[in-house]
Amino acid sequence: MRRTSLSIAAGLTAVLLVSGTPAQAAVSAKDLPKKGDIVKAFPEMADAEFTSFTTKKNSAPGATCDTSKIVPVKRLTSIRGVSSTGASYVQSTVVQHSSAAKVKAYVTSYKKYAKDCATFTEPTSGGTVTTTLVKAPKLGQSTVMLQQETAVAGVVSYSSTVFIGDGKRVAAVVAIDDAAIPASAITKLAKVAAKKMK
Repeated sequence: MRRTSLSIAAGLTAVLLVSGTPAQAAVSAKDLPKKGDIVKAFPEMADAEFTSFTTKKNSAPGATCDTSKIVPVKRLTSIRGVSSTGASYVQSTVVQHSSAAKVKAYVTSYKKYAKDCATFTEPTSGGTVTTTLVKAPKLGQSTVMLQQETAVAGVVSYSSTVFIGDGKRVAAVVAIDDAAIPASAITKLAKVAAKKMK
């Protein structure tokens, strides 16, 4: 997998999302898939370097297709891995929002993004980005799954992202590669994320 300027993936890898129900405590590392869960879904990540972080900011679709905006959240925690070659990248995030309505709006914003930004030119690289809304696994209260392809000077990069809303929490998993992301792999990790986020 290769880290690229894929719009959704780029915004999410800066700060990814997940939120919780009214009775839930603040999200923490226990609400995320572990390194072993990621490697089971993506075996090429076995030699990856993993890092974790926590913040009170998250990314959301911006005013244009090639931008994202930073929004405040109650808490976000994330784990991400980059393979030793830098070719593979996988991240899982859980975000706690202040209300279930904010979670619903957040997940819906990516469905709208996929429709409004089906194809656009990324100005910094000149790449053509194609976004596709694909059938998502039924997880949580709402799920959106997107795939993106970015073509720059004849080189194509791929990303796949799943957003899962449940109560006041949202989970997101993203994978980036220089080959198409198998739906079975991203779905496998998304199922773990959905289970852990509760």
